[in-house]
Amino acid sequence: MQDAQAAAASMRKLAKLASATQVLLIVCGALSAANIATEAFGISAITRFLGGDETVIGSFDTYDVMSALVNGLGGIALIVTGVLWAMWQYRAAKQAVRRTRRSPGRHASSWFIPIVNLWFPYQNISDLWRAAGLSRPSWQVAWWALWLGSNVVVSFSSRAYISAETLEQLRSGMWGNLAGEVLLLAAAPLAWMVVGGITRGLLQRPQEIVEGATSAGEVAAPPA
Repeated sequence: MQDAQAAAASMRKLAKLASATQVLLIVCGALSAANIATEAFGISAITRFLGGDETVIGSFDTYDVMSALVNGLGGIALIVTGVLWAMWQYRAAKQAVRRTRRSPGRHASSWFIPIVNLWFPYQNISDLWRAAGLSRPSWQVAWWALWLGSNVVVSFSSRAYISAETLEQLRSGMWGNLAGEVLLLAAAPLAWMVVGGITRGLLQRPQEIVEGATSAGEVAAPPA
C-alpha cells in the first residue's frame, strides 16, 4: 500500500514538473520572438542610417534598451527552463530505471557537461521514449538539430557582435543573433512535445501494465 502511494506521489511530481517545464518553454519561445523583433528593428535602423537617413540615430538608443531587456529576460528564462528540464528528466528517468542505458543522475547532468552534451541528451531522450512504451518520433532529429544549431549560431554571432568595430560588422552580428533566435523559436514547440509525450507515456504505462496483467490473469484463470 505504501509503495503504491509513493509511486502515485512520484507520478504527480513528474506531471507537475512537466507542466512547469512546458510553461517555461512557451515563455522562452515568446522571448525568442521578442528578440527576433528587436534585432530586426536594430538591423532596419542601421540599414537606414547607412543609407543616409540620420533621423534614425535615436533608434540606436531604443535598440540598446530593448536588446538589454529582452536578452536579460531571455537568458534568465533559458537558465530556469534548463534547470527545470533537468529536474523533469531526472524524475522521468527514475520512473524508467533499468529501461535506460544511463542512470537518472546522468540523464540530468549530461546537459551540462561539455562535449558530452552534444549527443548524450539526445540518446537519453530516445531511451525515455522507449521506456514510455513509445517509438522515438521522427521529428526528434529536427528538434535536436535546431537546438544545437541555435547554440552554435548564437555563440558565433555574440562574438561578432561584441568585437564589432563598424556598423556593418554590428549589423552582421545582429543578423546572426536573429538567425539563432529563429532556430531556438522553431525548437521550442518540439521541445514542448518531447516533455508532454514522454510524460504522458510514463504516466499511462503503469496502468497499461496493470490492465495487461489483469487481462492475462483473467485468461489464465480456470473456470469456476
